[in-house]
Amino acid sequence: MRFISSMTWVKKGVSKTPVRIKIDENEMKQLFSEMGPNEEECEESESENELDKKDTEDMAEHEDNKSEVENEEENIDKKYNLDNYDNEDCELKLEQLNSLACFPTNAEDVLLTKKDDGEDSDEEDIEIKSSDNLLVCGTVDEDDSSLNIFVYNEDEGNFYIHHDLLLSSVPVCVEWLDFDPTNADSAVNYLAIGTMNPWIEIWDLDLMDSLEPEFTLGSTKKIKKKKLKTELGKKPKIAGHTDAVLDLSYNNLNRNILASASADKTIVLWNLEQMKQATKIKNHKDRVQAIEFHPIEAFSLLSGSCDSTVALYDCRNPKTNKKIWKLENDIERVIWNSLDPNYFLSSDDEGTINLIDIRSDKAVASIKAHDSSVSGLSLSSKVPGLLVSACEDEIVKIWDIKSHNFEKIYEDKLKTGEVTCVESSPDSAFVFSFAGTKCNEPRVWDIREIKEVRERFYERMNINLAEEEKKMEQKISKRKERAIKFKNFKNNKRKFNK
Repeated sequence: MRFISSMTWVKKGVSKTPVRIKIDENEMKQLFSEMGPNEEECEESESENELDKKDTEDMAEHEDNKSEVENEEENIDKKYNLDNYDNEDCELKLEQLNSLACFPTNAEDVLLTKKDDGEDSDEEDIEIKSSDNLLVCGTVDEDDSSLNIFVYNEDEGNFYIHHDLLLSSVPVCVEWLDFDPTNADSAVNYLAIGTMNPWIEIWDLDLMDSLEPEFTLGSTKKIKKKKLKTELGKKPKIAGHTDAVLDLSYNNLNRNILASASADKTIVLWNLEQMKQATKIKNHKDRVQAIEFHPIEAFSLLSGSCDSTVALYDCRNPKTNKKIWKLENDIERVIWNSLDPNYFLSSDDEGTINLIDIRSDKAVASIKAHDSSVSGLSLSSKVPGLLVSACEDEIVKIWDIKSHNFEKIYEDKLKTGEVTCVESSPDSAFVFSFAGTKCNEPRVWDIREIKEVRERFYERMNINLAEEEKKMEQKISKRKERAIKFKNFKNNKRKFNK
């Protein structure tokens, strides 16, 4: 089964046309030589050796029988001269192959009017424009994991996969960042990936065909649970995590800080400049599912855990300077309202969404929004109060929370399977992306197509409803035309194949 496990957007103007990495044979051999066998491979090799011993014993027992059969076959070959059966007197004429001659370059072929070698077209295929967004998806396909990078251009209506990168483990969470440890002033296009392993991989999105990350945070050695306790029964101090990384949050105000949440019940603040752990926060009693830095307060960090609590820390002194909200169920997601930053939202595994004011000890508003776990929760980056939620039963709902309560505007069922993530575009007010367990590619949805959304939120954005209605009708009609053409193309292709 193929599905998308994590997803994030990259802003317009950040990404460059990527450089394709070319690895020669010697570099490939060196790379594989550095990858030593893991413990599972060693165990497999031992079991294979035992099987080989048994096979050799069985071979010895049947050796006599095989020799008798071979003698009979040799006699048949001699009797019917089978060794020379395919030798016939024939001459292969190569004169007619002259027309199949090919040229090393198009410039040398006299029959071609266009002399380019395709290099320019290749560059056009991989070009990323300043008006393009990237949508980066962590994808799982049975035993294989990869990072799929899509290009989305709202003005041109383009959406396609650009390139992909192979990963060593399931990508649980992804987070974009622009800090380069080797040069703090340079502009980079990096992606942090948390996997089922206890370390974090940082990949360069401006490189194609990379085989390994730019660098990693945390120890890349898997630690057995038995070794976590010393002879005195005390746990040793370990830098980084000891279990899967479940969520990541980049500090856009302090660009050298990245936070990670883990199944080991801890939160780690990483100093990217020094590439090491700065602080470890041990507050929750169960795995930490979600974290997010405050949009305008650089040292404030929010976390949600399966111990049914949400915590707010001052990262300068997280042990004592913190506030905790006790809720009813396991927390799935926590997000700040960047357009109303005194408020945040949390969702849980029973379908409840809470709106909380950090100045209050209780939730300002709560609603049983879904019948199952709310795995997708996202606020518009531009429209005040526009909230989108989705759950495991494929239901998506659009809410207006500007008045600090939940007013449902629209509801629909997605054809994505269990929704794994929902993300809003950083540049487009009404564009959201969805992913689930039954879709190979993410679904990008401009919810301006929904009449109820236009009627509720256009006035709030000072958009002329009448003019936009005409534009939207034209946009929808063009999309239908493209869909009909694509359907006809597929039908004609099927007839041709028959």
